[in-house]
Amino acid sequence: MKDVLSFVRTIRDPIYDEVRLTEIENKIIDTPIFQRLRWISQLSGVREVYPSAVHTRFTHSVGVMYLAGRYAQEVFKYHDDVTEKIQVARLAGLLHDIGHGPFSHTYDDVVFKRVYPKEAHGHDKHRDKIVKSEFIKPLLEEFINPEELMKIWDGRSELLHPLLQGALGADRLDFMLRDSTFAGTLHFGIIAINRIINNTTIQQHQGKDAIHYNWKVLDDIYSSLIGRFFEYKNVYFHKTARAADITIHAMLSEACEPLELIERTNDLSKYIYLNEYTLVGEIFAKQSNELAKAKAHLKDLLDRRLHKAVWEKIIDESTAKSLGITIDELCKLTAQESFVKNVIKYGKDNNLNLKHEMKIDSTYKLSTINELEFQTSNIYIYDPYNRISSGTKSFTLSKALNTTKYISTFSGSSAYRTLFTLVRVYAHPEDVKTVNQIWDNIRPQEDESSNVSLTSY
Repeated sequence: MKDVLSFVRTIRDPIYDEVRLTEIENKIIDTPIFQRLRWISQLSGVREVYPSAVHTRFTHSVGVMYLAGRYAQEVFKYHDDVTEKIQVARLAGLLHDIGHGPFSHTYDDVVFKRVYPKEAHGHDKHRDKIVKSEFIKPLLEEFINPEELMKIWDGRSELLHPLLQGALGADRLDFMLRDSTFAGTLHFGIIAINRIINNTTIQQHQGKDAIHYNWKVLDDIYSSLIGRFFEYKNVYFHKTARAADITIHAMLSEACEPLELIERTNDLSKYIYLNEYTLVGEIFAKQSNELAKAKAHLKDLLDRRLHKAVWEKIIDESTAKSLGITIDELCKLTAQESFVKNVIKYGKDNNLNLKHEMKIDSTYKLSTINELEFQTSNIYIYDPYNRISSGTKSFTLSKALNTTKYISTFSGSSAYRTLFTLVRVYAHPEDVKTVNQIWDNIRPQEDESSNVSLTSY
């Protein structure tokens, strides 16, 4: 086998300085279908709040490739085929996001939901299609069967998958550090990447090989996960960032049929040139009644004329379970019954009718620390000196945290086991004053929440 880690090119990266590329990586990056990632934003609506967060899926993919290689180099350093494993990990990192459409996850919610109706994350399904296509497959087959990469992405590779997409995998480490750097929230995204990677090993857990982090980096893991929680809350789920995503969602929904986005997504030769720049240009340039609403939403986005959050509530997953419904269903039900219906009724009764429909938005499930992420990804804590308890050296993160007294004193088990969702109601800018006026009149006395539209977070 050739020396796969013979580097032929260097990319300058603001996070890792110089990222070197092997021949096969260089060939893949230079394909038009990978180059399109230069024109796909990493954070979409977030840049409406954090104006420097304009980095792309291209730079993120290169960063994940780099970190995946670092992980593999450390974990498999005593294996005879270490160079091959490093290259496989790097390719999996490089290509993991190649399926993303314009405006990233919002494209999933609008277009990929129609292309792949049974898939939770359509861009992952599209990634597999691209990797098996004429655009990428011939290059990969010089080194590996594309199916081997899919095993990593879907979890069949029980050692490489957690290194790439686990709770502290290369994907999450890079987007936490990269996103916080460009958003200007590095205080949330500081992660001891070198220390964490250098203390990652393969150990036995209940007689089976699994990825382990050494007990001595438990503090680093804890602080990284807490930082990630606040990054999600303050950046990805910022109320105005989500408002921008609502506008993008509406724009894509109106443009989907007129611009034949489903057909052009299915046809990879056309998908190559479908990105945020070309899509925005088409919506603006085409004189079509069918695109009138899409153009109006686009102008709202460009003028930063966004919906305003007028109400929010935290919904605990345990409450949804006790009612026998999903947390998404509970979010919608709570928003409708506690706020939307009451505002609309009072408005009609008092001749304060709204001009536009209010929007309900709920975030992903959040927790300060969710130790189940580790277990489902086959990741554990390794204690070589019996600091946690005797009898075994491999522990779940939950066990390690619960038996570390100084951590449990300020973050008891319920603090990191509870999953919750933020649900918000948004009003059109023309209706915000009216909605706030109505809510001030009808808000229950026990409701002590502030006026969300006036908060800065």
